[in-house]
Amino acid sequence: MRFCKRHIAALLALAILLLSTGGTRAQSMLPTVDPAQSITYWKPHVLTPGSDPAVARAHAVFQILLRAWDRTRLAPTLYVIDAATRLWAASLADGSILLTRSALGAIFEFGDQRAEHLLAFVLAHELAHQSADDLWHQRFFRLIGDQDPAIQQQLALGLNLNAEMLADMAEKEAQADHDGLLMMSSVGYDPHQILDEKDFFTAWIENLWQAPCSNDAVNTAVTQTIPPMSAEAEALSAACGQARARALRTAAQLKAVATQTTLYTMGVQALVAGRMQAARHYFSAFGHSYTNRAVLYALGVTHLYEALESLERLRGHGDRTLPDFYYPLLLDAAPTAVMTESKDPLPKRSTDVAVVERERQRMGLSLERAIQLFEKAIRLAPDHPKTYLMLACSYLISGNTFMANGIVQGKYVPKFGRDAAADLILAMTLSRAGEHVAAQRAFTAVIDDLRTPPNLRNTAVAGRIPDDLLMYSAVHNSAALAIHGGEPRRARDLWQALARHAQIRGNGVLFHLALNQLRIGTAASEPLATAPKVAGLRIGDRFGLPPGSSQPFTTEQFWIAGEPHRLWRMDGGSRIVVGPEATIIGAWQAAGTDALAERIAIGDDATRPLKAFGIPDRRYHLVAGEYWAYDTYGVAVHLEHQQIAGWFLYDPQ
Repeated sequence: MRFCKRHIAALLALAILLLSTGGTRAQSMLPTVDPAQSITYWKPHVLTPGSDPAVARAHAVFQILLRAWDRTRLAPTLYVIDAATRLWAASLADGSILLTRSALGAIFEFGDQRAEHLLAFVLAHELAHQSADDLWHQRFFRLIGDQDPAIQQQLALGLNLNAEMLADMAEKEAQADHDGLLMMSSVGYDPHQILDEKDFFTAWIENLWQAPCSNDAVNTAVTQTIPPMSAEAEALSAACGQARARALRTAAQLKAVATQTTLYTMGVQALVAGRMQAARHYFSAFGHSYTNRAVLYALGVTHLYEALESLERLRGHGDRTLPDFYYPLLLDAAPTAVMTESKDPLPKRSTDVAVVERERQRMGLSLERAIQLFEKAIRLAPDHPKTYLMLACSYLISGNTFMANGIVQGKYVPKFGRDAAADLILAMTLSRAGEHVAAQRAFTAVIDDLRTPPNLRNTAVAGRIPDDLLMYSAVHNSAALAIHGGEPRRARDLWQALARHAQIRGNGVLFHLALNQLRIGTAASEPLATAPKVAGLRIGDRFGLPPGSSQPFTTEQFWIAGEPHRLWRMDGGSRIVVGPEATIIGAWQAAGTDALAERIAIGDDATRPLKAFGIPDRRYHLVAGEYWAYDTYGVAVHLEHQQIAGWFLYDPQ
């Protein structure tokens, strides 16, 4: 074991020495075949998610990160392995990403909440390498720790230790850090967690070597433990120096990307709050520096939402020619499918023809822009299935059933396989084409399919859109079609059946939503007496830390459209954005133990907001996660893994 560490230390010291001297070159002796570069080599050591909660957590984080995978090539696969090696993480040439169980355990030593963000960074870093095709980098000595001598020899033979390669390697690592920070932020993780408190890189080295990285302690700690191994002490000192340098570099990168990550976060918040113009402003500013599919998709969603608002206003003017359908992304959880026993048509308002015509034009323009953005997102990332579904929905709302059907049957199904999401849109297409009986049969088939366990379904693929969201949408649309056809009792039966199904399955969220449609939903425990706050502050307040506040903070300036803004990051997990007039324009909670209005906390079950605040006004499934918006209180709750992941404040006006 000691020989292994000395061997590791010598290689690390040699790599750093060559990087600093610049002129020395080592002969490259690349092996013709390296079996460790194939997942086949590691398969005997792979741990399944069902075998270990920490492994399941790693796979859950990885799946969230894959929402931002924008390459045409197949997405990489994560494998957590139980081996003697201590592995940070490694990308293999066959498209696999490895993470050892021991490394996973070390990451979670940083605390359960922070570890989720650190794990996201480690995996996003490797995804960035895969995206950039930096597959040569695994020849560098990334497998640090107590390793099998045969693996050490393979790595040593494959290491071309010349200054040019090491410099190039350092550049690739820096780029992967940068891209990883942006990737993790685009799906809702907090990149500042990498450097908050003690920086992750230094703490990782200390954990690995079981020795502190302070300048005074390095040689003492090592030499007292294993005298007189000065080479190992020098290697530890060099490794600590590398960690400090990487922390400083990442800190500089964080400042550089702070604007982008904050802009994206504020764009998501504006979208959830229903402020679509503000959302486009933030997303566009973010996209100027980091254009990707997620940004184009989000921009398309803002226009699609405005089209649905126009559609609702037209219904308010008496246009009841179509069923009041839901679409499986913008799920408004309010009870809009009215349970009336009367078969008489709803009374029409007095209609101003000019107003209606302007609304139709506005809706057409919104749909045209949404279609353009979704099509552009597909060209950039043709392997992202939800973009096709939203494109089909846009055509469906516009009344172009031919194109909606063509997108689903001609592009989506051949590329991704048939699933419940595709069948749901096809059922809506049948209804829009006037085939209401066939549409009702199709809705029934989707509902029956979703009641079946995933492994027994007839459909080829499941899970691209959450099952409970699809089930709610299918029941809602079937009920809306029944009401449109004068069958309110059928609609009530559908909601009652959904409530029973959700209760049997233990899905509290779906159960409460179904009850709410039957007008017997559980109300909030009691109305809030005061507006919710983050760090004692509210949107629109002039910024100032509350009297007596002792919460440490970090602050940094960034610019939006030429105007200075400031981000305050409290150590308790609060985030405050102050605009140019010193007023608070953003406030959210991303970590910590603070409670919202003394009712919910991070880590609580997903049903807690229903009990604390009631049924949300809007429910969104975005790249950054699921959000529930409560306009009454001006607060939106962020959910991941069926748990509360945070919340933010907004002005419902």
